[in-house]
Parts: sequence; C-alpha cells; structure tokens
Amino acid sequence: MKKFAPLYAIIAIALFSTSSNAQSPWTKEKGKAYVQVGFSGLFYDTAQIGGVKTDLNADYSDVTTQLYAEYGLTNNLGALVVLPYKFVSVESTLNSTSADLSGLGNITLGLKYKIQDKNWKISTGLTFIANTIEKGSGIDGRNLSTGFAANTYVPYVTAGTSHGKWYYFGNIGYGYMSNGYSDYLKADAEVGYNIIPKGHLILAFNSKNVVSDEKAFDSNNTQWPSYLDRQTYNALGIKFNYEFKQDKFGANFAVFGAFGNDNAPLAPSINIGLYTKL
Repeated sequence: MKKFAPLYAIIAIALFSTSSNAQSPWTKEKGKAYVQVGFSGLFYDTAQIGGVKTDLNADYSDVTTQLYAEYGLTNNLGALVVLPYKFVSVESTLNSTSADLSGLGNITLGLKYKIQDKNWKISTGLTFIANTIEKGSGIDGRNLSTGFAANTYVPYVTAGTSHGKWYYFGNIGYGYMSNGYSDYLKADAEVGYNIIPKGHLILAFNSKNVVSDEKAFDSNNTQWPSYLDRQTYNALGIKFNYEFKQDKFGANFAVFGAFGNDNAPLAPSINIGLYTKL
C-alpha cells in the first residue's frame, strides 16, 4: 500500500487555489471578469516513483507565481487563461552541485458553456494546457523543467448548486496528452459552508488517475520529478475563502494531502491567492 503523504497538486489543477472557478458550473456574466494572483511552493527530497518511495538525494524547490483570469463572453459562455511563471532549483545532498531555472510553466486556455441555469447549474468546457515550458541542464543526470513536455486537452462536464449557507459542485473530465504521455481521468468536488459573514470554509477533493500507460515515463528517466508521466493522486484539502469587500476583492488559502499517489513528489503544499471581481 502506498504511504499516505501530503502532495503538491501540480496539474489540476493545478492549480487548485485558482482552478476552482474553472471547475465549477458557474460562469461569469457578459462583460464581467474574475482575476487572481496565486502563489504555491513545493520543497521536497523524496518522491513516489513507479510505486516506490524514492530518496532523490537532492533538495528540490518548485515555486509558482500565477495569474488566473476568467471573463464572460456572453451570459452563458466564459473564457479563461492561466499564466504560470515558475522558479525551480535542485541541490545535491551528496556533493556541492546545484542548478536553477525560471520561466513559463504550462499556459492554460479554456472555454466553459453553461447548458442549464436552474436550481442545479450544469456546464461543459474544454481546457487546453500548452507545452510552453522552459527546460535546462540540471545535476547528476537530472534535467530541469518548469512543466510537462506535452500539450493536454481536457473536455469536462460540471454540475453544482447552492442552498442557504452551503454550495456544492463536482466535475469529471478526460485529459488527452501528446508526446507519449499517458491520458488520464480527472474528477473534482467541493462542499463549501458560509462559516462567517464574509468567509467560506471548503472541503475539496481532486483526483487524477491514469487511463493507460504510454511511453514518456519509460523513455525519459531524467525528467524533473514534479512532472513525471503516469502521475496519479487522490487529494483531500481544506480551503478558506474570505471576501474583504463583497463582489470586489478577497483572498483564499488551501492545504492538501493525498493518498494513492504515484510519480509525484512527497511534500506538503500551501496555496495562497488574492483576487478581484471586475
């Protein structure tokens, strides 16, 4: 049985602290926008690789600053963009060698269309996660990378509702990856409660599970450990959102832990975001 460990939820959404808006069934009204600046940090020296907890004999740092924006093209159709800029480094614990790299991560573009606007909202969408990463030379045979060396297309459907102080939503999608990376099935869910007048306490679930093993994992054993092919996780998280001024600006904070993870770092994750509604 794989060891339970905190996990930085790198893709999903990665973007968990900013991706909840994209995953939910609610769309922005025409001409309205949501913009968030987020920060995530990952620091680790072990990873679960091929079902085995692996000591990497190096200290890894993977820090992301990110801009997320969603805009209502019509009352039912919204567009989104995610622009991550990453700072990565590795330092060997066996000798004094080190390396670092900064640059774009995988840029995300997407469309979401609301197909039902009754008590239960239902939407469908498509996100494109582009291979816009930077690569560099590392140490001891390890290459540096700011993301996955593949393009990914994720069609999905999402449904949700709200009642009193509660809201709920869930979604399911399928990730098609290029460059020999494995396709995956993703599912996400949130339950939020208005615990104080301007704040929501949220229980979140995010999962990514490989559908079939492809060739990228076997053909490249020098990949940055954060972005291995065949990456799998099932993550539970606690989030808190506080809106300082209603429908104007606020902040959110999230912590995640995972089980059943593979081909991913083993490290705690903290995600922070500041947002405004325009």
